Amino acid sequence: MIADRIRGIVDEFEEWMIHQRRKIHQNPELSRQEFETAKLIVDELSNMGIEVEKGYYNTGVVGIIRGHHEGPTIGLRFDMDALQMEEMTNLPFKSIKSNVMHSCGHDGHTAIGLGVARGLMNIKDEIHGTVKLIFQPAEEDAPNGGGSQYMIKEGVLKNPDVDCMLGMHIWPQLDTGNISIKKGVMMASSDPFVIDIQGKGVHASLPSLGIDPIVIGAQIVNNIQTIVSRNIDSFEQAVISIGVFKGGMRYNVIPDKVVLEGTVRTFNEEVRMNIYNRLKLIVENTAQSLGGQAILDYKFSYPALVNDDTIVDLVKDNVEELLGEENCILLDRPISTGEDFAYFAKEVPSAFIFLGARKDGVDNYPLHNPYFNFDEKALAIGVKVLMTAAVKLGRSYI
Repeated sequence: MIADRIRGIVDEFEEWMIHQRRKIHQNPELSRQEFETAKLIVDELSNMGIEVEKGYYNTGVVGIIRGHHEGPTIGLRFDMDALQMEEMTNLPFKSIKSNVMHSCGHDGHTAIGLGVARGLMNIKDEIHGTVKLIFQPAEEDAPNGGGSQYMIKEGVLKNPDVDCMLGMHIWPQLDTGNISIKKGVMMASSDPFVIDIQGKGVHASLPSLGIDPIVIGAQIVNNIQTIVSRNIDSFEQAVISIGVFKGGMRYNVIPDKVVLEGTVRTFNEEVRMNIYNRLKLIVENTAQSLGGQAILDYKFSYPALVNDDTIVDLVKDNVEELLGEENCILLDRPISTGEDFAYFAKEVPSAFIFLGARKDGVDNYPLHNPYFNFDEKALAIGVKVLMTAAVKLGRSYI
């Protein structure tokens, strides 16, 4: 039975995979700067005898494993960039780089990709078709559009043409040993925006002689919160959040300018456009009503991630056989986080999977937190799931 064979193979190199993860974690690289990570991947894949392509979006790497039997091409995607954040853990392998940290689990994703590569090379006789291992840069770089769409534009889904894809994300809200997946829309579109507010600077003791951009910004923040509560159908889901409110240099000076930065998360295009239009009106008109000006710079970035029903069914059956029916959890609603795997899912039938990595008895911090860490036992589980899914998709996918 292929699942038993895969279990035995992966268990043999679990410690090697943990070592790879810790090495990557200790040397994180920001989006579009993943040069050392890419070199590590190229070296490891080459040492395994895997056909390697590099240079996609500068740092992207692709490993191609051709099976012993005819079949489709299955794409597996692994993101590899870190975040601009100072690590606050006391891990012995914590980041050695100031203000750069793997706080979203991409170190684990890259290690899983290397593990899948090593495992599949041991069972090429079981592979029908080809497996394309896509190591992607810049998943965190939403303001610049993310890395996946640029890899697609540069032909990563061609030669051989990818028939379907799988992606995976470590998920600290889910217990280790569990997998979660959903048919249809699974994750939100993710649109960043910047609001530049222009007022008129003045001494803080004489506000009547100026135009206060801080007050304008505060009113804009309040007013845009009415969009979801008053302009969006109550049966739809949407999020608008401000993460940056920046202005002023001194306690007794009203500044000329204020900058707000935020994000919009939605699950369908009609709601997405409605929010954009309302946001633009509120930003401009609120500023004008208070004597200032405001300009909205809105980027339509990652679209909603939509899983293919057929691929989800195939993955679900595979996971239940591998881990047990009770450990495959179907989500009943989408998640409001964004993910640029969505661009792959728009091009070919795909499924995105959440990999449980919550460990009992320790503090489990969320993604994008300076204390974030995950249960490393999840790495081997992720490799086993993707290996068996790739093999079974090769046999059954048409």
